[in-house]
Order: sequence, then C-alpha cells, then structure tokens
Amino acid sequence: MDINKLTIGEVATVEDMAGLPIAALGDPEKPKGKLMVALAYVINKRENPKYTKFEAEQLTMDEMTELLGMNEEDEELGK
Repeated sequence: MDINKLTIGEVATVEDMAGLPIAALGDPEKPKGKLMVALAYVINKRENPKYTKFEAEQLTMDEMTELLGMNEEDEELGK
C-alpha cells in the first residue's frame, strides 16, 4: 500500500493513534511501533471494517513490510 493513497481522515487517525506525525516514518530518531500499528489498522480497516487495533499489534515485521509493499520495492530493485 502506498501511504500517499491514504485519505486525510486515515492520516489523522494514524497520527492520533501514534501520537506522531506520519512523516516520522522517515525519521530514524523517532519510534516506529505505534506508527506501524496505526498504519496496519487503517490499511486493513479498508478491507475489513471489523479489523481491530489488537489484530494490528499481532502482525510480524515481515507482515508489516508486505502490507506496506516494501517487498515489492526490493523485488523491483533486484534484491
């Protein structure tokens, strides 16, 4: 999922849940756990309105990477 495709409301939800701006994803000094939970929550909520924060918290890093499409970027670069 391209985070640029999030609605403004989804961005606001992510920022409210994480207590950080979504731009903190690119800041190596900022914690990422709450941001990743919030992103997983809003992304999965699109497909499943009953998806919960608890379910998002149970994702592995591999699952989160896949959800954000980061594996696709690596494949395109030949990694």
